[in-house]
Amino acid sequence: MARRETVARRYADAAFGIGKADGTLETWERDLATMREAFADDELRRLVEHPAVTFPDKEKVIRKVLSGIAPEPLSLALLMIRRGRPGAIDAMVDRFSELVRRERGVALAEVRTALPLDEEQRAALADRLKDLTGEKIEMNEVVDDSLIGGLSVRIGDRLYDASVRSRLERLRARLTAV
Repeated sequence: MARRETVARRYADAAFGIGKADGTLETWERDLATMREAFADDELRRLVEHPAVTFPDKEKVIRKVLSGIAPEPLSLALLMIRRGRPGAIDAMVDRFSELVRRERGVALAEVRTALPLDEEQRAALADRLKDLTGEKIEMNEVVDDSLIGGLSVRIGDRLYDASVRSRLERLRARLTAV
């Protein structure tokens, strides 16, 4: 798994460098998202990962499925498949998206709440997180019943935990330490 992440990082870094140099980051971003959606199909995934299917046959199918994307992202997908790395495509797209967000000064925040946020709460939280980080915030919201109440936010390797569950766990630790 770590090897797949390393391989994905190398491909994403190279694609990002090309897109940045050419001024085509938006095209790359759009086309890689399309590629991810295409490879989410189980039949296509099984085809490109199957060792008995020859590369020319895989290439024909991929060119047909991904006919609407630019030649460079298509070539990247074919290269990864030719080198036996179709399983690293999702991780590569994730890494590329991370690099694009970083380039634009946007941080990805994974927000876990016990109940869904309304628009007003979402805007207030985004403003508060922007003040904390100094970056624009892109939020990925997840409803997690186990939090009981409150919220938990992860931005990169930082965790802001204001959940009832974590408060109860800290209280239990203090009481059992006595």
